[in-house]
Amino acid sequence: MQRTMTTFSGALLAMLAAIAPKAHACSVPGIPSYKPAVTVPFGLLGSPRSAQPDGSINNSIVGLWHVTFYSSGMLADDAFDAWHSDGIEVLNDFTNPIEDNVCLGAWTQTGTSTYKLKHPSWTFDTSGNLTGVALIYEAVTLGSDGSSYSGTYAIYFYDTKGNPQGNFEGTLEAERITAD
Repeated sequence: MQRTMTTFSGALLAMLAAIAPKAHACSVPGIPSYKPAVTVPFGLLGSPRSAQPDGSINNSIVGLWHVTFYSSGMLADDAFDAWHSDGIEVLNDFTNPIEDNVCLGAWTQTGTSTYKLKHPSWTFDTSGNLTGVALIYEAVTLGSDGSSYSGTYAIYFYDTKGNPQGNFEGTLEAERITAD
């Protein structure tokens, strides 16, 4: 199986190598990972508006989303993300399943259209050995039409003993996936 490394700027690669070499955690956004064979273009999976059967706008984060993560302006991860009404979130990103491409989080609403998410994930070396944990935090704002959200993320890395190993930040964009 041929794998292609995601292209990042030299500065970002140097920083990542220093804080989390060869880590894979649900393809933690920003960690060099393998490019998907195809990226999903925005607009392909959603409808122009997130209307309910009665015509009203869906103003809840609950639903299925296509999310893209960016670090230093470069695509870092591409995922499908389900936010459930019970406060649980499930993310499935484009990496190989052997690399732990499905992981879970917990979310809460912080304002009228704002939400925060804490998403723990295991990290592994390229041989499949557990190296620690990554904690991914998101702060997002739902768009006024209910069909998109955007925000920021920060990732904090810890080794298997809980010692901090570094962190970094980025931005994200999402579009709602609808049944239409």
